[in-house]
Amino acid sequence: MQTVGMTMLPPHLRTILDASPSAALVVESDGVIRYANQAARLQLDRGEIVGGSLTNFLSFTAAAPLDHANLLHATSSWEEAIEPNSFIDDIKTVNGVNIQYSIDFYSAAITLARINVGETPSDPHATSGRSGNPLVDQYLYCLYIHGMTKEMTRRHPPEKGFVRQSLQNDFDESPNSFRVNSLLFQENGASPEAQDTTYQIQSLDHHSISLAALDASFHALFVINELCAIQMVNPRSSEVFGWTQEEFIGQKLNIIMSHDVATLYDKYFKEYFKKGETTLIGNQNEVTARRKDGSTFPAALTLAHPQGRASSLICVLIRDLSTEKAAQELLVHEQMLTSGIIDASFDGLFVISDRGVIQRVNKASCKLFGWSEEEFIGQNINMIMPKHHAERHDSYLSQYMQTGVRRIIGKERELEACRKDGTTFTCTLGLAEVVTNETTTQFVGFVRDVTLQKEALKAVKEEQNLISKILDASFDSLLVINEKGIIQRVNEAAIRTFGWTREEFIGTNINIIMPPLHAAKHDSYIQKYLATGFKKMIGKQREVESLHKDGSTFPCTLGLAEVSHKGSKLFVGFVKDVTIQKELLIANAEREASDTLLYNILPVHIANRLKQDPGHIADHYENTTILFADIVGFTDRTSKMTPHDVVTMLNDLFSRFDYLVGIYDLNKVKTIGDCYMVSSIPSSEIENDGCARVCRFALDLMKAVQGFNNAGPQHGHVTLRVGISCGSVVAGVVGTKRYLFDVWGDAVNVAARMEQHGVPGQIQVTQSVVHNAGNEFSFESRGMIHLKGKGPMEAFILKSAKSIRHQRSVYDPYAMGFENTPCIRASSNYL
Repeated sequence: MQTVGMTMLPPHLRTILDASPSAALVVESDGVIRYANQAARLQLDRGEIVGGSLTNFLSFTAAAPLDHANLLHATSSWEEAIEPNSFIDDIKTVNGVNIQYSIDFYSAAITLARINVGETPSDPHATSGRSGNPLVDQYLYCLYIHGMTKEMTRRHPPEKGFVRQSLQNDFDESPNSFRVNSLLFQENGASPEAQDTTYQIQSLDHHSISLAALDASFHALFVINELCAIQMVNPRSSEVFGWTQEEFIGQKLNIIMSHDVATLYDKYFKEYFKKGETTLIGNQNEVTARRKDGSTFPAALTLAHPQGRASSLICVLIRDLSTEKAAQELLVHEQMLTSGIIDASFDGLFVISDRGVIQRVNKASCKLFGWSEEEFIGQNINMIMPKHHAERHDSYLSQYMQTGVRRIIGKERELEACRKDGTTFTCTLGLAEVVTNETTTQFVGFVRDVTLQKEALKAVKEEQNLISKILDASFDSLLVINEKGIIQRVNEAAIRTFGWTREEFIGTNINIIMPPLHAAKHDSYIQKYLATGFKKMIGKQREVESLHKDGSTFPCTLGLAEVSHKGSKLFVGFVKDVTIQKELLIANAEREASDTLLYNILPVHIANRLKQDPGHIADHYENTTILFADIVGFTDRTSKMTPHDVVTMLNDLFSRFDYLVGIYDLNKVKTIGDCYMVSSIPSSEIENDGCARVCRFALDLMKAVQGFNNAGPQHGHVTLRVGISCGSVVAGVVGTKRYLFDVWGDAVNVAARMEQHGVPGQIQVTQSVVHNAGNEFSFESRGMIHLKGKGPMEAFILKSAKSIRHQRSVYDPYAMGFENTPCIRASSNYL
């Protein structure tokens, strides 16, 4: 087979291929590249392409179908890719190949256009090509590579007029010129009959190669004449615009353009063919194209004239920009959205290069640091750092780029930052790596001013420390437990009280401070409360037994409260050791009992004096009233009674007398057998009316006896003799056991004689009593009586007294059981 080289490709075909924005290669069956268009040459910039092996640029080993609906099968080698039976109508698409652009690899897809060139008559003895497979060697393959246009544009922006120049070069270099006329390519200016037979076959080969290449193009391609009439179209044109190829042929090009665009191009073509104006030839222009259904879309239109003005045919390549425009709009929208999101951030944001140069900042950064966006962009990021950090920052990035060891990437740390005015503040920095493509690395840093946060945290810590100090200053123990009874916190008082250290307390169950009986049940108490909500102990205070670390127990009061913390419940217990209080209570109870007993034995003021000074107490009182009361015939009566009955009778009667002593605030001196001795309080504060109160007491004694008799005593009625005298006495406490406050003096002897010589059932008093009692009483003179040791003395009988209100007795008659006696009812008249 005759090798089809670059010079065997028709110039107009090379021009069409070069006008395509997609990379295109013409390859023989053995993989040798015979032609590469402008896009491929720019993209695969690795030295000479033509004449090299396709496998230097494409790898089929990773082939994998991306769209099963449109593909046959993935292939793994060039030989399998061009397997004759795998083509459908001489077209085949292979996905998943790896394209090597410069030094980088990218996944892409290729479309293979198979061109049947057959065996040439010039070499009738040839049987096979380099591959040795006649079925393969009779073809050439035009490869269109998908997905390279955007990458090519990014890497090599096309220079204005490069397509046009390519066309001109092809025209100048070609030994023969070709033109298209009625789908036949003929040599310009000569008839087909005048050509060599081999050359005619080559022309047919060129013709078939051109048609196959046009059909395999990704974009719509039209061949028009000088009147803008369409002479040729490829299948892609029908897919893009909706007209069939038959409907296109002969129509003006303006059927696919809006009116204004069509008018512009009509005018341009006239100028071009008339004057040679080449403004649009070889350049790409964006226009609005129109489909058969009337809809429009943005498109890129490129004009190519393979043989210059000598030919009347022009190639028109139209590329649909709808997807690209939509992608651009989406990109712009995403960029706007991204910018809005970035600027809406409360934290400062910086995008820096791998050399630390600031590429982008948000508004929060400008506000935080004080520099404007223009002042930031292009500067090194160390401008926001204090000097000692700034000097080392670039080395951090350099070391990371060299070693890949992440010391600060992907982490958040706290450091000092510097504002434009030179002030510093504490911030947190989070740094992330962003790989925008295989060769570009950027770093995004978020900066947050934590000055207020630090101050707030400091205030919280200070407050917590203050609370801890307050709790530790408490004299009562404090223990905080969770829902499982585990101790979370204790104060110093708890440590002192129970004996465990803080470390031993924390994390231990609270039952360590309880005696075994309560410890075993404590957890169930908490769980029962959590389940029912019934507060048996919460919010209350009670006395319990607690346990020291050494095993000893002590009484304490426990107050329990519930608090909520971070969605869970905590229980706070205040424990107060009441050992001393209990001892004090017992001591107070004992003292009160002792005082009560002492006050029953002694007058209050004497008892108080005795408690303060347990020494001898002996005082002289100028005017004290003394009363003796005796049961008439007591000895004879009690000789017939049992001791129990005697005591019962005296207790009943003397209890009534005791009640009256309290009523009149008198001093019960003593009882001797059936004798009951009373005196006014020997005190200067109340001695002025002491005589009157004793007289009233005496009258009520008689009524109390009457009440006793009316109650129907078992052993008969009793009768009293009462004697009263007043004068100076000596009073004091006698002895150290069974204290007795006694009185001595002439008035005591006279009072005793008045009772002994008195009349049964009457109250006999001396002249001094009548004188001191006042006008409230009625006395009757009994005349002169002879008193043993005193001689004759006038005596008086106390008859009655005016009504007067008195204070209630310190003795409780209701507790004594004789509240309804005549004596008590009579005394109540004074209340």
